Amino acid sequence: MKKLMLMALLLLTGCASQMSSESPQLDFGQVVYIMPFTNQSTSPLAQAQAEQLLASVLADAGVKVEIYPKAALSDLQASIEPEQRQRLAQQWLSTKTQGYVMYGMVQEWQYKYGLDGEPAVGVTLQLTDMQSRELWRGSAARSGWGRESLSHLAIKTFTDLSNELDWN
Repeated sequence: MKKLMLMALLLLTGCASQMSSESPQLDFGQVVYIMPFTNQSTSPLAQAQAEQLLASVLADAGVKVEIYPKAALSDLQASIEPEQRQRLAQQWLSTKTQGYVMYGMVQEWQYKYGLDGEPAVGVTLQLTDMQSRELWRGSAARSGWGRESLSHLAIKTFTDLSNELDWN
């Protein structure tokens, strides 16, 4: 009976894989600055969606979050010239004196082809201090079910990854 329940649970959760380094104790009072993500997926603007969803997940957990200003460069223009957004974001970050910096990479962000069109997400997050020393790194890949939205799947993925961070 236990095997049957375990199999049912695995079927209900979809397919997921996650790994991360051990997080040091982080100061909950510090701001997390979210920098521009790199988009290695085939989905245009996936990085912009991922940045906003991660900011919401962290804020929901009570973390103070600031996302780099986007006004100077549209998401579409930044997709064409990502180095320009990186440069502007680094200039903005240089005005900050303390906190943590979150970088990210989107490897997969799509609905798979087929009858059901299951959502699939693959992301890597890197948390550094203000001197660019890596404190934590985590990656996750997850696929969902046909009626599940890509944003819902991404929120679950970011929640699971951010739960690996040890906030003091």
